[in-house]
Amino acid sequence: MSSKNSIFLDALRKENNAENIPVWLLRQAGRYLPEYMAIRSDYSDFFDMIRKPEICKELTMQPLRRYPLDSAITFTDILTIPDAMGIPVKFVKGKGPIFADSIVKNQNLELKSHNAIKNLDYVFEATKLIKADIEVPLIGFTGSPWTLFVYLFYGESPKNHNEINHYLKDNSSKAHAYLDAMTDVIHDYVANQIDSGADCIQIFDSWGGLLGKDYEEFSLEYINEIAKNVPSNIPVILYTRGKKIDSIIGSTSIECFNLDVSDNIDLYIDKKAVNGKNKSITIQGNLDPKEFHREREELESLAERIFHKYRAKNNYVFNLGSGITPDINPDKVGIFLEKLFSLRS
Repeated sequence: MSSKNSIFLDALRKENNAENIPVWLLRQAGRYLPEYMAIRSDYSDFFDMIRKPEICKELTMQPLRRYPLDSAITFTDILTIPDAMGIPVKFVKGKGPIFADSIVKNQNLELKSHNAIKNLDYVFEATKLIKADIEVPLIGFTGSPWTLFVYLFYGESPKNHNEINHYLKDNSSKAHAYLDAMTDVIHDYVANQIDSGADCIQIFDSWGGLLGKDYEEFSLEYINEIAKNVPSNIPVILYTRGKKIDSIIGSTSIECFNLDVSDNIDLYIDKKAVNGKNKSITIQGNLDPKEFHREREELESLAERIFHKYRAKNNYVFNLGSGITPDINPDKVGIFLEKLFSLRS
């Protein structure tokens, strides 16, 4: 990668002194883009599509061609890990991911660590292809062990949260065994993404909000273990949906956080101390993607307010609090981003 554009990584390191706001978007590639849907229509199975590195490269590049973005993120999915560990998953229209087996159905569900990393070669190959053709940093990512465990437990997106809470209470050692197994594979998964060209890693703890007082035991402990093994020159970003980060930042070495839509970015942007300890952090996220339904004048005004409010912050990245949904008009996203970009020096 050429270093023509470094403000995203500078901001992650709290060193963006350019008075320009770096920008990328959760799910910046995907179902809201017609060019994505044109390719997706050729595949009946989502995993058949993402196992093709050239296709993943193309899908990653699509939003970079449309918008002035300061980072790319490899097009893949957090559910690559359980799939590679022997629990196949299909994406069913109207239902989301459906696993071939689950802990609910099979109390003796077995995860196979052997060959898991080899089964993920397509992600690393896609990462290399993307890295060779972009002039912005590249984000690699993984689901958190807890979030992947939630999917494995239900075999689909959870609907009744009581069942998993009862399981944790009665089978905590089994739960930890699954979490340990996935954490071991994620260590190598992240390391291989970095070796293939990823400049930073984002950990998606999409179901972290299901945990209350047990969050540290069943989720953050494993996230910290993953982050600990990432080289110090590679920033790690944590996105925990459904949980305010003020309850997290004092219990992790991670210094970059993606807020969800429920959190208040201004509570953290200038925070220098957490639980009595000195700790400077980088914040991205929390804008609700529904804002992109606004009219042109409102979108441009919003971009101006955000730019003037945060342009002097060396630890801020503009992003969303949840992924762009298929109902969003990509032209509206373009109006907002073009205005934000036009204000930069």
